[in-house]
Amino acid sequence: MASFFSFLEKSEIGCLCSAMRLEWNAGGWFGGQIGGTVWILVAALLSALRDISTGLSLLAIFAVPNMVGYLLWRRRNVSCYRATQTLIGAMGISGLLAIYALDRGHLWREIQVGGAVSVGSAYLMVTLVIAILMLIFYVRFGRGENGSAS
Repeated sequence: MASFFSFLEKSEIGCLCSAMRLEWNAGGWFGGQIGGTVWILVAALLSALRDISTGLSLLAIFAVPNMVGYLLWRRRNVSCYRATQTLIGAMGISGLLAIYALDRGHLWREIQVGGAVSVGSAYLMVTLVIAILMLIFYVRFGRGENGSAS
């Protein structure tokens, strides 16, 4: 199983890897954070052109995981592994809420460019990606985690 997850050895998704341990890294942390949530910001801007309340809701949804990420970075009072798992979870929940807000505002299909993705497929994709990321990080870094800040 180690060979399947070996691509994570040079990972900079939030933290640098060092002998099966994650260490804090600003570029990796904020790059992963913004990269995982920027689609919500784009959806907020596109939605605001059609329905301001949906656009503002999405802007708030975008802000939540980014504030969580910023606070985790600022405090660094838990291990990088636990902070990464928390941020991935926050981005996943925010992604699901963004899809819900777009669907409720009848804008899900309207703001898509190219091939349309159904709401059900979007829920499934976000859920699977978040679950797989969390599992990969657990297998690679979480077993034996003591929870102390590093």
